[in-house]
Amino acid sequence: NICKFLQFQLTVNITACSLACVGAAVLTESPLNAIQMLWVNLIMDSFASLALATEDPTNSLLNRKPYPRDQAVLSQTMVRNMVLHSGWQLVVLTALIFGVGDVCTGHGDVCTGTVYINNYGSLRSGRPAAYDFNGVPGLCPPVYDPKDSSTFDASGAPLRSAGFCSEAHGGGAEKTQHYTMVFNVFVLMQLFNEINSRKIHNELNVLDGVLKNSYFIVIVIGTLLVQIALIEIPGVNTAFGCTSLTQDQWVASLLLGASVIPLNVLFHLVPVTMFPSGGGGIPDEDEDEGEEKKDDDSKKKD
Repeated sequence: NICKFLQFQLTVNITACSLACVGAAVLTESPLNAIQMLWVNLIMDSFASLALATEDPTNSLLNRKPYPRDQAVLSQTMVRNMVLHSGWQLVVLTALIFGVGDVCTGHGDVCTGTVYINNYGSLRSGRPAAYDFNGVPGLCPPVYDPKDSSTFDASGAPLRSAGFCSEAHGGGAEKTQHYTMVFNVFVLMQLFNEINSRKIHNELNVLDGVLKNSYFIVIVIGTLLVQIALIEIPGVNTAFGCTSLTQDQWVASLLLGASVIPLNVLFHLVPVTMFPSGGGGIPDEDEDEGEEKKDDDSKKKD
């Protein structure tokens, strides 16, 4: 059970840290704000530990050979799952951050004025204005310089407003559906990947026995309901830097989040020998969990 929790937690850490680093380097701010990260940490540490550490032992687990003394905590199977799942999550979230969101002036989630950069969909960008405007020649107001006439108008007023930097770096009060979707998809991917993390020995059916753990069911459903409340309840969503999403946006978020479950089957086709374990290797039966189950079934019949 500890290994299940580690697999889940490290996957979240890889994705969250990568997003924060890319955001700081490219966007000058993290796509996820501080209070959103606190909620993610609560999911990752408290709720996940209760959900994954309360699983009862199964017959297949009790029939497994003991692990050797030099066995690494992270097996090659676990490392493969962490790398591939965090990689998929980063691909989806990067596409949402940089491939969605039209660049235009004004307010609101839908561009009503001139669209300078037309990305996929009809949402206005939630990225920092300085980042988006730099992609449009002449749109980003220059820094005020009293010796440079191109930085102020005929009356001497600076072309860049006093609050431009604050608004460009996340200090503005306006919240966008664009970044709310990024946060929502990130959380939903972790929530569905929590189901994948129940299996760490190359099993294909991650739903096997899920209904036997009432703690797991309550925690997953409860987390989903709280996530809906954080986004849809006025006042609460403002505190979390979010805004309400449309029905279509919720459907898209749920589909992207749930994509980690069918992809988990495809990831099993990748040989675990391509990934390190950090020591000791893994028991041979991890390579062929199906054969072990067949042997168990034959013993039961006998």
